[in-house]
Amino acid sequence: MIKKGKRRLTRRDADGLFPDLNKTGSGLASRPANPFGDDPFERVEEKAEEYEIVRSYALPAPMELPPGYESLDHMREAMKRAWRIEWIRVNQTSAEVRLPAGWGVDRSLDGMLRIYHAGVVRAEAVLTERALLRVLPRYRLVSDFHADDHCRLVIRDREYNDSILEESFWAPESGLNHPEWRRMTELLDKMFPDHRDPLRYWEDCEDNLAG
Repeated sequence: MIKKGKRRLTRRDADGLFPDLNKTGSGLASRPANPFGDDPFERVEEKAEEYEIVRSYALPAPMELPPGYESLDHMREAMKRAWRIEWIRVNQTSAEVRLPAGWGVDRSLDGMLRIYHAGVVRAEAVLTERALLRVLPRYRLVSDFHADDHCRLVIRDREYNDSILEESFWAPESGLNHPEWRRMTELLDKMFPDHRDPLRYWEDCEDNLAG
């Protein structure tokens, strides 16, 4: 006759053997308090909804207003439609927001906070006491200086890895002001009339606004 094996000890049985452990153990293992206080721009919560991760963050409430936006409330409402961002709580210095799946916030060692989507930075702020969030446009005109003192004006596309749409070189003998600034600015205005609006021309923004 084969003897039956011993019954496996359950969690409830173990708790019965050491009743005092449950009363004191958790306090000993608790994490010590942060002596430097809470990060005002830390991630607030994380939860799963419909198999997608939806994250909430605390961001700077003040924002740089682009042309065409009358107030911060106007800008936040436009971001709600274009980004599908949810504004949970807003005060004078910080705003708790919920970003949709695929979005995130990065706090780099260089003191910058960056909001990104699909690997592309869409807004940024310098992490200071008076942080100001700047939402970035898709297209921009920038100048690049080279080692030979030549300057290049470049129209770049942030959505496609900062690709170059148009460029113009000049030599320093032409003067301090780039002679092509006006032509390149007019070209950018002609190609993308609303390029100063940071919520236009991004593919996801256009889809959200159309929907």
